Amino acid sequence: MSGVLAIRPRNLGDVVLTTPALRALRRGHPDLELHVLTDPAYGALLAAQPEVTRVWPMPATALDMARTIARLRGASFEWAVDFFGNPRTALIAAACGARRVAGYDLRGRRRAYQVRVARASVRDGRREYAAATHVRLAEAAGGREDGVMPRLALTESAREAASGVLAGAGVHDPARAIGLVAAGTWPTKTWPQAHAALLARRLRDSGREVLLLAGPGEESVTAAMRSLAPGLAVLPRCDVPVLAAVIERLGAVTGTDSGPRHLAIALGVPTFTWFGPTHPDNWTPDDPRHAYWRTPLPCGGCDRTSCPHWNCLPELTPAEAGERILEHLERHERNASDLRSAARA
Repeated sequence: MSGVLAIRPRNLGDVVLTTPALRALRRGHPDLELHVLTDPAYGALLAAQPEVTRVWPMPATALDMARTIARLRGASFEWAVDFFGNPRTALIAAACGARRVAGYDLRGRRRAYQVRVARASVRDGRREYAAATHVRLAEAAGGREDGVMPRLALTESAREAASGVLAGAGVHDPARAIGLVAAGTWPTKTWPQAHAALLARRLRDSGREVLLLAGPGEESVTAAMRSLAPGLAVLPRCDVPVLAAVIERLGAVTGTDSGPRHLAIALGVPTFTWFGPTHPDNWTPDDPRHAYWRTPLPCGGCDRTSCPHWNCLPELTPAEAGERILEHLERHERNASDLRSAARA
């Protein structure tokens, strides 16, 4: 049977935001298998999704690239859809042997695709939600929209492991606990650690447990948070499916715009996020459960990974953040049936 190849390597949040496009591809091509090429860290998460037939690991070396392309050519794809658009993914899409190739109309890569769509879009004066952008590309490749909200299915083994992880972290009542993301993908997206620690203390003073959600490469932030907020619960190292299952059990997730925050959105967990160099329109769905606080500086949403004056996030104070988060939870905390469903493991 021939199939459709969707290409989306890093990062976690971006992979989650591609799930509505995967649903659209499956809906538009019900008789074709749906294969996904992604970084190995996200393979198990995507393999659990009902739309996905097979997951291919993103090649790490030039030799791996040649071998992967050769194997892909043997799969007889009708479509290859590049949801990333860097030189490596464009090369894979063009060379994998698919009858038709779709991707974003980007300088230096557009010639790799027969079907191209613009990646940036503004509608009614607002920037387009990233998941909706991916759905547009999927529709250009024959997909049929099935909504633009990310959704994730989790395995029972991941949920069982999450129970042990939460117990090991010392979280006694996950349904009322708040997951806190202090680090960011870029330095300019990372809230000052002193701010994050003060917020953790404020939330604990309100009677909430706080679980620091930190991953590989964020050890320095974790060490600082342990020092500044003694007794803070910290997520142990775990794989992405278990991280998702942990987040499914939490009452809310707050912090920087991040992969865990997008997992929470896909799992129906309320979120509250602060934005500095990234724009909330691009990264927040039209859903009242997911609120944000944005810098009032005119340079906000600049997408700069470094900044000589960087004061967009430091000026968002932890005291006001705490008040905003708790007010948001008063309105949008999940009901008892939601919490019972998330607690099954």
